[in-house]
Order: sequence, then C-alpha cells, then structure tokens
Amino acid sequence: MAALGGAALRSMRWQCQQIDDPATLARWLDEAAVGRLATVDEDGYPVVKPVSFVYSDGRIYFHSAREGEKLDDIRRDGRVGFEVDKLIAITPPIERGCQVGCFYQSIVVRGRARILDGDADRPLRERALRLLVRKHAPAFAEAPLDDVDRATVVEVTVERITGKEALGQRWPAERKLAVARLLLARDGAAAAETIARMGLTLEQVRGDRGQAEDRQVL
Repeated sequence: MAALGGAALRSMRWQCQQIDDPATLARWLDEAAVGRLATVDEDGYPVVKPVSFVYSDGRIYFHSAREGEKLDDIRRDGRVGFEVDKLIAITPPIERGCQVGCFYQSIVVRGRARILDGDADRPLRERALRLLVRKHAPAFAEAPLDDVDRATVVEVTVERITGKEALGQRWPAERKLAVARLLLARDGAAAAETIARMGLTLEQVRGDRGQAEDRQVL
C-alpha cells in the first residue's frame, strides 16, 4: 500500500489489482484533468464535488470561488477525500448480461485541506496557480498572473494514497481470453492496447482463426 506520509490504508481485498508504485500514481494524477473532492457538510453528510486540479510534491491544489459549501466544509474540518479514475474499456458479457463490467484505473486519497489565504501564503498561492495554468492551459504557462490576490486556492496534503487497476486479473485464463476476443471483435485495432495490458498478445487472442486469416493473406 502506497503512502506519501502517514500510515498505510486498509489493505485492498484483491492485492493483484493494487498499484503501489509512487511514480505510477503521480503519473495518473498528472494525467487526470478532473478529480472528485469529498468533504463532510454541516449536517454530517459526505459531499462530493468535481474540481480541476494539479498534483505536485505530495500535494493537490485547486482553485475555487471565494465562498461556497466546500470552503465552509474545509474550514470546519480539513479532513478530505479525493478520487480520480480513468475508464479503460467496458467489457462485453460472454453469455449473460450481468457479466458486463469495466476495466479502469483509480486513485483514492485521504488528506488534509487548508485554504491558502493571507499574505504569508501568497507565494504558495502564486506557485499553485502557475502549476494549474501549466497543466490546463500550457500555452499561457508564462503569461502574467493578475488574480493571485483575488483567487482562492486550496492545498490538500496527501496523507494516504492507494491505486487500483482493474483488468480482469482475478479471472480464469479462459474467461480473460474470451473477453479479449469479444473486445477485439467489437473494437478492432483500438482494442490492442487493452489486450496488451491484460497480459495477452493479439496472436493469442486470434488463435486458430488468426492463423487461418494469415494463410489466406499469403
């Protein structure tokens, strides 16, 4: 279990899906444009809101309106959750509709959020805004920032982090091969990357049919 400071999370039930490599987790966070921030509202209910963000040095930054529910929640309790995910493929069913599923990557974070305000936080606020622009609008990365003193920026210090990649690792070899063949039939060449990430080759998936097609071409 990966942890950027703090204790490890409860172990994932299916260890074969767990991703611990810090470089991989950082890359997934870098690639994600939108994450979901979880706070607890004044009535004790969890609230989830999407935010555009940037990740740097074990911290997540996002900007916000000057007032709002998530800022109120953070002022009341800085403990937050954060999640990103990426859909890889919807997997077609083999025989029954209930067998449909999906391959995906995800990251779940627990952290502490604080609002960067006041003169003391101005340099950090400016750095965070620069990082956000560099990620989401790279053409303006070097442009002047004219809203540093008006912007509200939140910093989430990552205490615990875990990654997951669901690619049918728990499936028997026969089911994995059957799903890969359905993916290839449905998506054609676009399925090649997903099949490779399943640990299979196109030759394995095509099997005898692929060999027969090759003989016809020859």
